[in-house]
Amino acid sequence: MRIFPLVFAFGFPVAWIGHRTQLFDLYGWLALTPALVWKGQVWRIVTYAFLPISPADWCISLFWLVTLVSALGRNWTGRAFWGYCLLGALGGGLFILLLSPNSPCTVAGGWAMVFALLVAWDWMYRRERLLMLGIGEMSVRKAAVLIALINSFILFFCAGWFFMLAMWCGGLVGGLWLFARTKWLMGKTPRQIRSERVARLEL
Repeated sequence: MRIFPLVFAFGFPVAWIGHRTQLFDLYGWLALTPALVWKGQVWRIVTYAFLPISPADWCISLFWLVTLVSALGRNWTGRAFWGYCLLGALGGGLFILLLSPNSPCTVAGGWAMVFALLVAWDWMYRRERLLMLGIGEMSVRKAAVLIALINSFILFFCAGWFFMLAMWCGGLVGGLWLFARTKWLMGKTPRQIRSERVARLEL
Protein backbone atom coordinates (compact mmCIF):
# COMPACT_ATOMS: atom_id res chain seq x y z
CA MET A 1 0.00 0.00 0.00
CA ARG A 2 2.92 2.37 0.55
CA ILE A 3 3.65 2.18 -3.17
CA PHE A 4 0.28 3.79 -3.93
CA PRO A 5 1.01 7.31 -2.59
CA LEU A 6 4.52 7.10 -4.04
CA VAL A 7 3.12 6.49 -7.52
CA PHE A 8 0.82 9.49 -7.13
CA ALA A 9 3.57 11.61 -5.57
CA PHE A 10 5.89 11.13 -8.55
CA GLY A 11 3.14 11.54 -11.15
CA PHE A 12 3.14 15.31 -11.36
CA PRO A 13 6.93 15.93 -11.04
CA VAL A 14 7.66 13.36 -13.75
CA ALA A 15 4.96 14.82 -16.02
CA TRP A 16 6.31 18.32 -15.40
CA ILE A 17 9.90 17.28 -16.20
CA GLY A 18 8.73 15.59 -19.39
CA HIS A 19 6.84 18.72 -20.43
CA ARG A 20 9.71 21.09 -19.62
CA THR A 21 12.33 18.98 -21.38
CA GLN A 22 9.93 18.03 -24.21
CA LEU A 23 11.17 14.44 -23.97
CA PHE A 24 7.76 12.89 -23.29
CA ASP A 25 4.17 13.84 -22.53
CA LEU A 26 2.52 11.79 -19.77
CA TYR A 27 -0.74 13.69 -20.09
CA GLY A 28 -0.85 12.89 -23.78
CA TRP A 29 -0.45 9.18 -22.98
CA LEU A 30 -2.37 8.71 -19.74
CA ALA A 31 -4.89 11.53 -19.14
CA LEU A 32 -8.58 10.90 -19.79
CA THR A 33 -9.69 12.09 -23.23
CA PRO A 34 -13.11 10.54 -24.02
CA ALA A 35 -12.64 10.76 -27.78
CA LEU A 36 -9.43 8.71 -27.53
CA VAL A 37 -10.93 6.15 -25.14
CA TRP A 38 -13.62 5.35 -27.70
CA LYS A 39 -10.82 4.77 -30.21
CA GLY A 40 -9.39 1.99 -28.04
CA GLN A 41 -7.15 3.70 -25.49
CA VAL A 42 -9.16 2.26 -22.59
CA TRP A 43 -6.37 2.54 -20.01
CA ARG A 44 -7.08 6.25 -19.78
CA ILE A 45 -10.27 5.51 -17.77
CA VAL A 46 -8.10 4.85 -14.69
CA THR A 47 -4.63 6.23 -15.41
CA TYR A 48 -5.91 9.82 -15.43
CA ALA A 49 -6.34 9.56 -11.64
CA PHE A 50 -2.57 9.36 -11.06
CA LEU A 51 -1.80 12.63 -12.84
CA PRO A 52 -2.64 15.80 -10.88
CA ILE A 53 -3.49 18.69 -13.16
CA SER A 54 -1.64 21.43 -11.25
CA PRO A 55 0.79 21.92 -8.34
CA ALA A 56 -2.07 22.89 -6.01
CA ASP A 57 -4.10 19.84 -7.06
CA TRP A 58 -1.03 17.68 -6.52
CA CYS A 59 -0.36 18.99 -3.00
CA ILE A 60 -3.96 18.77 -1.76
CA SER A 61 -4.71 15.37 -3.31
CA LEU A 62 -1.43 13.90 -2.11
CA PHE A 63 -2.05 15.12 1.43
CA TRP A 64 -5.46 13.43 1.61
CA LEU A 65 -4.29 10.25 -0.10
CA VAL A 66 -1.38 9.84 2.33
CA THR A 67 -3.66 10.61 5.29
CA LEU A 68 -6.32 8.13 4.21
CA VAL A 69 -3.82 5.42 3.28
CA SER A 70 -2.37 5.64 6.81
CA ALA A 71 -5.89 5.52 8.30
CA LEU A 72 -7.02 2.51 6.24
CA GLY A 73 -3.73 0.66 6.07
CA ARG A 74 -4.65 -2.04 8.55
CA ASN A 75 -7.98 -2.88 6.91
CA TRP A 76 -6.91 -4.10 3.47
CA THR A 77 -4.19 -6.01 1.74
CA GLY A 78 -2.21 -4.08 -0.85
CA ARG A 79 -4.06 -5.81 -3.70
CA ALA A 80 -7.48 -5.07 -2.24
CA PHE A 81 -6.55 -1.44 -1.62
CA TRP A 82 -5.27 -0.93 -5.16
CA GLY A 83 -8.38 -2.60 -6.55
CA TYR A 84 -10.66 -0.33 -4.52
CA CYS A 85 -8.84 2.85 -5.58
CA LEU A 86 -8.86 1.82 -9.24
CA LEU A 87 -12.58 1.11 -8.92
CA GLY A 88 -13.11 4.64 -7.61
CA ALA A 89 -11.08 6.06 -10.49
CA LEU A 90 -13.12 3.97 -12.91
CA GLY A 91 -16.36 5.38 -11.49
CA GLY A 92 -15.24 8.95 -12.14
CA GLY A 93 -13.83 8.11 -15.55
CA LEU A 94 -16.98 6.35 -16.74
CA PHE A 95 -19.15 9.32 -15.73
CA ILE A 96 -17.10 11.61 -17.98
CA LEU A 97 -16.85 9.03 -20.74
CA LEU A 98 -20.58 8.34 -20.93
CA LEU A 99 -21.90 11.87 -20.48
CA SER A 100 -19.31 13.59 -22.65
CA PRO A 101 -18.27 10.88 -25.14
CA ASN A 102 -17.00 13.10 -27.94
CA SER A 103 -15.13 15.62 -25.83
CA PRO A 104 -11.53 16.29 -26.92
CA CYS A 105 -10.76 17.79 -23.49
CA THR A 106 -8.09 16.28 -21.27
CA VAL A 107 -9.09 15.32 -17.72
CA ALA A 108 -6.69 14.45 -14.90
CA GLY A 109 -6.66 14.37 -11.11
CA GLY A 110 -7.00 11.89 -8.27
CA TRP A 111 -10.15 13.23 -6.64
CA ALA A 112 -12.30 10.22 -7.55
CA MET A 113 -9.96 8.06 -5.49
CA VAL A 114 -9.94 10.60 -2.65
CA PHE A 115 -13.74 10.56 -2.43
CA ALA A 116 -13.79 6.76 -2.61
CA LEU A 117 -11.33 6.57 0.29
CA LEU A 118 -13.37 9.07 2.30
CA VAL A 119 -16.38 6.80 1.86
CA ALA A 120 -14.33 3.80 3.01
CA TRP A 121 -13.03 5.74 6.02
CA ASP A 122 -16.58 6.63 7.03
CA TRP A 123 -17.77 3.07 6.40
CA MET A 124 -15.18 1.48 8.66
CA TYR A 125 -14.71 4.06 11.43
CA ARG A 126 -17.78 6.29 11.43
CA ARG A 127 -18.37 6.10 15.21
CA GLU A 128 -14.77 6.68 16.27
CA ARG A 129 -13.74 10.08 17.61
CA LEU A 130 -10.81 12.14 16.42
CA LEU A 131 -9.32 15.58 16.97
CA MET A 132 -9.37 17.95 13.99
CA LEU A 133 -6.82 20.72 14.25
CA GLY A 134 -8.50 24.10 14.63
CA ILE A 135 -11.97 22.55 14.96
CA GLY A 136 -11.98 20.16 17.89
CA GLU A 137 -13.21 16.66 18.57
CA MET A 138 -15.71 15.05 16.22
CA SER A 139 -16.72 11.68 14.83
CA VAL A 140 -15.07 10.21 11.76
CA ARG A 141 -18.38 10.53 9.90
CA LYS A 142 -18.55 14.29 10.53
CA ALA A 143 -14.88 14.67 9.62
CA ALA A 144 -15.34 12.73 6.37
CA VAL A 145 -18.40 14.80 5.42
CA LEU A 146 -16.59 18.06 6.27
CA ILE A 147 -13.54 17.10 4.22
CA ALA A 148 -15.75 16.02 1.30
CA LEU A 149 -17.64 19.34 1.39
CA ILE A 150 -14.48 21.45 1.50
CA ASN A 151 -12.93 19.56 -1.39
CA SER A 152 -16.20 19.71 -3.35
CA PHE A 153 -16.22 23.51 -3.06
CA ILE A 154 -12.63 23.61 -4.27
CA LEU A 155 -13.47 21.40 -7.27
CA PHE A 156 -16.61 23.36 -8.08
CA PHE A 157 -14.89 26.75 -8.20
CA CYS A 158 -11.70 25.49 -9.84
CA ALA A 159 -12.97 22.89 -12.32
CA GLY A 160 -16.76 23.27 -12.53
CA TRP A 161 -19.80 21.27 -11.50
CA PHE A 162 -19.39 18.53 -14.15
CA PHE A 163 -15.93 17.53 -12.96
CA MET A 164 -17.10 17.72 -9.33
CA LEU A 165 -19.99 15.34 -10.04
CA ALA A 166 -17.65 12.99 -11.89
CA MET A 167 -15.35 12.81 -8.89
CA TRP A 168 -18.32 12.21 -6.61
CA CYS A 169 -19.06 9.15 -8.72
CA GLY A 170 -15.77 7.69 -7.56
CA GLY A 171 -17.07 7.84 -3.98
CA LEU A 172 -20.46 6.52 -5.05
CA VAL A 173 -18.99 3.49 -6.80
CA GLY A 174 -16.73 2.84 -3.81
CA GLY A 175 -19.72 2.98 -1.45
CA LEU A 176 -21.74 0.61 -3.64
CA TRP A 177 -18.85 -1.84 -3.69
CA LEU A 178 -18.49 -1.74 0.10
CA PHE A 179 -22.23 -2.26 0.52
CA ALA A 180 -22.30 -5.19 -1.91
CA ARG A 181 -19.22 -6.75 -0.31
CA THR A 182 -20.74 -6.47 3.17
CA LYS A 183 -23.99 -8.07 2.02
CA TRP A 184 -22.07 -10.87 0.33
CA LEU A 185 -20.02 -11.56 3.45
CA MET A 186 -23.13 -11.52 5.65
CA GLY A 187 -24.81 -13.97 3.32
CA LYS A 188 -21.74 -16.18 3.25
CA THR A 189 -21.23 -16.48 7.03
CA PRO A 190 -24.14 -18.87 7.83
CA ARG A 191 -23.01 -21.30 5.13
CA GLN A 192 -19.49 -21.27 6.50
CA ILE A 193 -20.79 -22.02 10.01
CA ARG A 194 -22.89 -24.94 8.75
CA SER A 195 -19.97 -26.39 6.79
CA GLU A 196 -17.73 -26.17 9.88
CA ARG A 197 -20.36 -28.04 11.95
CA VAL A 198 -20.61 -30.78 9.32
CA ALA A 199 -16.82 -31.12 9.26
CA ARG A 200 -16.74 -31.55 13.05
CA LEU A 201 -19.48 -34.18 12.88
CA GLU A 202 -17.60 -36.12 10.22
CA LEU A 203 -14.49 -36.13 12.37
